[in-house]
Amino acid sequence: MDISLLREAALLGDSMSNQPLYRFAAISDIHIDLENGGKNTYFIHAEENFRHALEIIKLHQCDFIISAGDQVTNASGAEEEWRRYRQIIDESGYDGLILEAMGNHETRSAKYGLNSLDDCRRDFIRYTKLGEKSIARQPGKTYYAYTEPNSGDVFLFLSLENGVSTNEIDNFSDDQMDWVEQQLKAGDQDDRRVFLIQHANLYGLGVGDDKNRPAYAGALRTHDKNNQPFVNNLRFYHLLCNHPETIWMSGHTHVDLRDRLNYTDHPCHTLHIPALSGSTRIVSDHGGGHILDRTFTGDNAQGYIVDVFYDRVIFKGIDFLSDTYYSDFTYTVESRSGLQQP
Repeated sequence: MDISLLREAALLGDSMSNQPLYRFAAISDIHIDLENGGKNTYFIHAEENFRHALEIIKLHQCDFIISAGDQVTNASGAEEEWRRYRQIIDESGYDGLILEAMGNHETRSAKYGLNSLDDCRRDFIRYTKLGEKSIARQPGKTYYAYTEPNSGDVFLFLSLENGVSTNEIDNFSDDQMDWVEQQLKAGDQDDRRVFLIQHANLYGLGVGDDKNRPAYAGALRTHDKNNQPFVNNLRFYHLLCNHPETIWMSGHTHVDLRDRLNYTDHPCHTLHIPALSGSTRIVSDHGGGHILDRTFTGDNAQGYIVDVFYDRVIFKGIDFLSDTYYSDFTYTVESRSGLQQP
């Protein structure tokens, strides 16, 4: 199958002449932040940006929202942040489906001994209301599958279930990787399009960060400092290599769309979603390398509006504050669908 990435300009006329099968919004790193009761808030634009995004998503008539993780910041306990997250959704009037992946910040409070990893997982399940959604999930698990009803396309939501130090641990359980492998094989057998939502990028991969001189040290590693493998992180990478038509959406680095690190076709179709709470830029350091400027610019809230057709998926980069598309950062991924073109 000929698989390519094309700019929207090449297909704009064609895409406008056809109605998509469905449309969804792709966001990440919402980062509701109430550290120490709001006294030490770091992501000061998080709530405002989330409110704006929900309004714009309603205007664009998206069928659902996917969030690629870090809904909360969770530096001093997440429960109040989770409550604010739910409050913002309820006050917005948005009544569509929101499907969240669990990022590293969802488990961050366990790092400081404020609660356990099990507590963090339970909070995620409770406040994202996973028990009330039309998803396939094993009891107590924070990873799950959603099947889009009109197309049969499958969305897999992975979980950074083992803690917050993404660059220092094996992030996935054996059970989760067994489940992912089964789901990807089933997608191949049924000729179904598979979207995979997993929060953290892989170090040096080249999406959400510079490939040759990575600026972000917190990405997933396949090996530790002694070059010993993180078995399931490495397994995750090899699964995607073996299923290159998978469309993987990640967040985590917060890097702005304008740094042009938004897509790679290795190990599969991989897109970076910038932070809804405000993006950061990659800048040169004094030693000739690259670093993140860590300013988390408050004047944008970037993500994608995604139109899904029989034979392609169009990711349209958007600023949810100004409701402005980034014409230079719109991507079309040609992809299969189990449906027959009418």
